[in-house]
Amino acid sequence: MISKDYHGIRVGDALDDLNRIIGEVRLSRRTEYAEFITGYGLIREAFHVNLRAHGLTPTYKLGNEGVIVVTIE
Repeated sequence: MISKDYHGIRVGDALDDLNRIIGEVRLSRRTEYAEFITGYGLIREAFHVNLRAHGLTPTYKLGNEGVIVVTIE
């Protein structure tokens, strides 16, 4: 499982890190469940757009919509 907190990180840096994580998981040909702690601001919105662009289906953690959950394949 991947868990990463993006509070206090700039949007561009957060997106770069997200793309790196997706690339590493896909290159290793494994499946990973991930929780990205974004809060409710711009990073959350940018992550949803980016994850969908990668063909993934992000949702919110039950009880805490400041956390994006996704299975990376």
